[in-house]
Amino acid sequence: MLNLFILQLIAHLLADFNLQPQKWCDEKDKEVITRHHIYHITIVLVTSYALSFDPGFWIAAVVLTLLHFLIDLLKSWINLTFKLNFTFFIDQILHLLSIIGVVWLYDNIFIADSLPEVETFTLAIIAGFLLCSKPANIIIKFTLEAFSIKTPADDPENPEGRSLPNAGKLIGITERYLALALILLGQYEAVGLIIAAKSILRFRETQKSEYVLIGTLLSFGIATLTGILIRIV
Repeated sequence: MLNLFILQLIAHLLADFNLQPQKWCDEKDKEVITRHHIYHITIVLVTSYALSFDPGFWIAAVVLTLLHFLIDLLKSWINLTFKLNFTFFIDQILHLLSIIGVVWLYDNIFIADSLPEVETFTLAIIAGFLLCSKPANIIIKFTLEAFSIKTPADDPENPEGRSLPNAGKLIGITERYLALALILLGQYEAVGLIIAAKSILRFRETQKSEYVLIGTLLSFGIATLTGILIRIV
């Protein structure tokens, strides 16, 4: 059941983050239901079923897709009605709970026995590196928004503080990959050295220094927690 759960987690990360353009997310926030909701759940259905590696999983994939659709509609309605800063986290928690519930029911009712013979540790590593890419960028973005922390690069009154487009995203992914790899190898001290090396960066603007520090801690925090969870598995 754990292998099936990790496979479905990988499917979710791909469908909800890597394979969903930002334009779709923006359009979904404008109305409770749009054609982009349909596009998205189509991808959810395909990835969920394909990554189950189980011909009989189709009914569970359909249930997961319907639940995903309802959760997305709920998120769109909340965003339009209340405009909360933390709906992203509510959305992801509900998706995670739905995956856990459906996988548990499927494994207990139908007994998944046609999964590929891949070690759980290997699947966990794949899920971990996938989480540390685009999904982690988005998690950090919404965490900062939830605490109303504005990036200095977006401040119209501070044009000189702007950085290269997407540079922060690439740096974040690279540092998380490096940190995750070092943790999986048991090199915790090296991770500390990387954080220390990055912390010596100094900016004239205190606001930017604080923003970089918060982003760095969140970035390494995600990679560290992911690595520890993988090692436990």
